[in-house]
Amino acid sequence: MKTILMNAKNLQTVHKQATPCVMALGYFDGVHLGHQQVINEAREEANNRGLPLAVMSFRPHPINVLSGGKRLVPHLTTFSEKQTILAELGVDLFYLVEFTPDFAKLLPKQFVQDYLVNLKVVHAVAGFDFSYGAKGAAKLNQIVDDSDHKITVTKVECHDYKGEKISSTAIRQRLSSANVHEIYHFLGKDYTVKAMWNGRRFVQLEKKMLPASGIYEVELEFIDHYLKAFILVHTSGHIKLLEPNVDLMKGSTIIHWLKNVKSPLASLTTS
Repeated sequence: MKTILMNAKNLQTVHKQATPCVMALGYFDGVHLGHQQVINEAREEANNRGLPLAVMSFRPHPINVLSGGKRLVPHLTTFSEKQTILAELGVDLFYLVEFTPDFAKLLPKQFVQDYLVNLKVVHAVAGFDFSYGAKGAAKLNQIVDDSDHKITVTKVECHDYKGEKISSTAIRQRLSSANVHEIYHFLGKDYTVKAMWNGRRFVQLEKKMLPASGIYEVELEFIDHYLKAFILVHTSGHIKLLEPNVDLMKGSTIIHWLKNVKSPLASLTTS
């Protein structure tokens, strides 16, 4: 997969290197099951047309910019994680657009011309609630007119779990309320954090959202083995291992968050 970083300064250069493609549009934080449905439908369309599959995402989170920095949305997926997941989903081109105040002011037609038509997009796929242009004024279907009918579109309907929309917001809510055991139904896998043990606590290797403070049953993934453990997330954000075994903690690990518990003893007696 090729990653192309885009901003106002290199826009013309990226245009010259563009190749016809089918594109999935969205922020894709977490790349949850709803996002995967969008990408899978785009991949099927790309295969049918014999074209590369592209994904366009944005950074930083639009809310961080639109709020003037007053609201900072924590990431569910780091940049490197997103690249890995997209590659595994069969994405050929990953366009990552710098979301700036000037970008946020683009009129819908200008966005479509500069970021879709001139990238030689022939078909766009997005979720039912996708919007674009200044203040999100335009919906997906308007891309057809704004592209002068050069681009067709597919709208992917809501993907839900027990009647609740699968969304990044729903995942963040479960992290904030310590209900990490429910996240599997939204991500299709455990929520994970990459970290390094420094002898006293875990230090995140790449910053992303942590569960609320509390005690959690987790699975630690090493290069050649897994280890069940209990860890404490402090109100300060520090991640500490309960009853640490330093011999097992050398090197980096991936923390799989399984469930919140009142205490390790309570979990052991009920499992």
